[in-house]
Amino acid sequence: MGASWKELREVCQRPVRAGNDVAGLLFGDHASLVITKLFVDLGLSPNYASVGFLVSGLVGAALQVGSGAWALAGAVALVMYYVLDCVDGEVARWQKVVNVQWGYYDYLFHMLIKPLAFFGVGLGLWREFDASWALCAAFAASTATLWRKILIEIPGILFLKDVLRRARAGASTASEHLSTRDSNAHATSPASVPAAVASAPVAAHPVDAPAFQLHLDLVTLRALLTNFDVGLVLLTLACALDLVLAPFDAGPLGQLDARGVWLVYYAVVLPLDFVDYLITFLRRRHFSTEMKRLLALAHHFHLEEPRPDERRTRA
Repeated sequence: MGASWKELREVCQRPVRAGNDVAGLLFGDHASLVITKLFVDLGLSPNYASVGFLVSGLVGAALQVGSGAWALAGAVALVMYYVLDCVDGEVARWQKVVNVQWGYYDYLFHMLIKPLAFFGVGLGLWREFDASWALCAAFAASTATLWRKILIEIPGILFLKDVLRRARAGASTASEHLSTRDSNAHATSPASVPAAVASAPVAAHPVDAPAFQLHLDLVTLRALLTNFDVGLVLLTLACALDLVLAPFDAGPLGQLDARGVWLVYYAVVLPLDFVDYLITFLRRRHFSTEMKRLLALAHHFHLEEPRPDERRTRA
């Protein structure tokens, strides 16, 4: 007998519910659980889902270079890219698998697919309408998406590259100057840590932490307007509309269809969102706060050297 829906929600989704975004709340958790159940019942590795979402993303971006039914098929494939991305994490939590290497691949896959999706649409519009502006719009949207992601990850990258490396070499780190009050104020639980690395128990992320909620407020509105995965669903709707509606004259932009409107929208909104995020990042000293949080977390862990017999086995 396979896993029940209730068990899957408790084990696969509830532990990360507090980190759920607007796309997961609207459709990701519902769509992914069906495929997750299939993976769990068949005992499939989450790595298959990781490869699946890479392939779906690449195929979807490539099909956007076409038009009509091809573009619609590509948009559906891009939505599957997002759903399978949810599936690999859910299956990994069910199987209690933590693979840092595949987490690295997962990160690279996202950094590859997101810009390619915009460029696929841009190339498709350029081919269909001889619209050179579409390539510039694709560049603006993809660059803003990448830089926002990089901005979020900078504290962690520098933390691993500099602080932990110097600590490993015996040099003093900023953690020596953190007061107990600072550590307690910024310490939070790690989302996932390989069992082989942990040297002391740390409380897991509280499963009862509040999830992201949809409200009639500016926070929810901004999340809906800027979320890439929600944008993939909107791209699917735009491509479907293009099958029944003729292109219209957009003045300086020339002929434009629903997919073109989609690209223009994200080419304007995403750079503005990035600029606003950068200003907020600097004004609220997010880098300093995040580094203190990471230092407080690192206090609980140290890397364990493999035993001699393990070295021989791995060699």
